[in-house]
Amino acid sequence: MLFICLISFSLFAQKKDTLYVESFSHKINIKTSLETEGQSLDLINQNTLDNYSLMQNEVGKLALSLNYKIIGLKLGFSPKFLENDASLKGATEYRHYRVQLFFPKLYHQFYYYRTKGFYIKNTDDYVDNWKEGEDPYLQLTNLNTREIGGETRYYFSNKFGYRAIFSNTERQIKSKGTWLATVKYYYSKINKPTTDYFILNDRSYNFNLSGGYVYNLVVNQNKYLFAQVTPSVGVRYIKATHDDSDGDSVKEDYFVPNIGLKSRFGFGYSSKTFYYGVSILVNSLAYSEYPNVDLVDTRIFASVHLGYRFDAFKGVERFFKKLNL
Repeated sequence: MLFICLISFSLFAQKKDTLYVESFSHKINIKTSLETEGQSLDLINQNTLDNYSLMQNEVGKLALSLNYKIIGLKLGFSPKFLENDASLKGATEYRHYRVQLFFPKLYHQFYYYRTKGFYIKNTDDYVDNWKEGEDPYLQLTNLNTREIGGETRYYFSNKFGYRAIFSNTERQIKSKGTWLATVKYYYSKINKPTTDYFILNDRSYNFNLSGGYVYNLVVNQNKYLFAQVTPSVGVRYIKATHDDSDGDSVKEDYFVPNIGLKSRFGFGYSSKTFYYGVSILVNSLAYSEYPNVDLVDTRIFASVHLGYRFDAFKGVERFFKKLNL
């Protein structure tokens, strides 16, 4: 962590090319967004050939973001009125908290995710005469996933304003792309307290490296389109409880490699004060959960956001100046 902080502050002095990027970090930036998230867990048992396609009920959630200088905060929650087909798919609970630090070419985030409540999408494989849209799915209301960790990204070009896409505290003036490198480090937990259908309980410590390319196409003074593709490789240390080939519960500790792919695209409008946009992120990670079970964890995020920038209050300005930020 100290190493990361030293890198951050050594790069803080680097400036963006103002012919390509306009900064609004001196303004308070508030943003509200309506987001939907879907998480799927596809488990394939190589011994029994059982295949469970587990889906999180597509959660509609509200999020509020606040950005000023190098700091960004985001809170997200899922109110009851945004639940989708809860009578058929069951309820899903979702919590998301994130703290962000923005530097000219370096980005840090620290986050916490929690999701509870899944349903079995391929219910028709296990229930005779089941009818989609009429009969409820088999539900795992107590299956929950948690993830807490951090991510550090480095963008190689000072002509690319990554904050124009991710926090809207910059605006790309001329079209530009850049290579990026990412390190992700996190703890995750999948917990299913009951033994119906299958046993799935694990804790894992994860380390991923990724590299890719992102491009922001400036259509005119205020409109833009962007796209990003980032493959990844990593390793995870798993402490797990699961079914063995005889259906008995066993505990194991082991290392497994993983591969992943993240893709992101969207478009938006940004003036000096007002902005809005749409973005979609697909993040997929595949690995052997146990010696006899393969798992693919896919998350899809879609967001519609609306935001406003305004001058910081004098007291806030003075406080940040004392911190030399």
